Formats: sequence, C-alpha cells, structure tokens
Amino acid sequence: MADILLIGADAALLEGIAQALVAAGHHVLTAATVAEASFIAAAAPPLLVACDRALLASVGDTRGLGLAPGGALVAYGDPATPLPAPVRRAVLAELRLPLERARLLALAAHVASRARTTGRDARTPTPPESRPGV
Repeated sequence: MADILLIGADAALLEGIAQALVAAGHHVLTAATVAEASFIAAAAPPLLVACDRALLASVGDTRGLGLAPGGALVAYGDPATPLPAPVRRAVLAELRLPLERARLLALAAHVASRARTTGRDARTPTPPESRPGV
C-alpha cells in the first residue's frame, strides 16, 4: 500500500508499530535519527513519516525528510514537547503510540488512498496519450 518511514530512538516501539503496519500491507523502514531518515528518504521518498516529537523538536524544517508527493508527517510521543511553528504546520496528526496504533493504521490507509485518488501515487502508471490522427 504505502511506503512508511518510522523515526525514533525506541527500537522496541518502532518494531511493534512496524509489524502492525507490515501486517496491513505497508512497506516500512525505520531510522533512529532525522539525519538517517533524510538519507533513507533521499533513496525512496516515503508517503508517510511517523516521527518522535523529541526528534522533531530539534528540526527547524521538515523538508529534509523528503516526503513523496501527497505524503504526510505524523508526530508521536510526549505532547508536552513543544514543536517549532513550521514543524507544527507540517504535522498532519499527533499520536500517542502504541495506544493509538489503530489510528496510525487508518491514517496510513487514508494517505495512500488520497495519493492514489489525486494521481500522486508513484506506483500508478501514467496512461499513454491517445491522440487520434496526429
């Protein structure tokens, strides 16, 4: 369904979330830092990025995460951690994982469906042009 990048330092939490997303049919990659995530995203831009708020708080700009067209950013973690204004505007949803795992699955399905509907899904081949008589 969708390429999803999970960013955070808690390996056990990321593994549990990744297993749930893979079971739902998504392709999941994980990264421990935002720099590592930027490197991964440069090779294969994810449609959805779920990032720990503590890591997002240290980032001034989310463009380095390299989201695919139509992609979205989701923050998880301690809601008391303040986010810079540009990052707050870029975040689609804020979750408390692992408690809101089902909500993350629903968001991933929605973002993938939205990208497919709007034609931003990179996996959907572009139909050939049909120009009769040209």
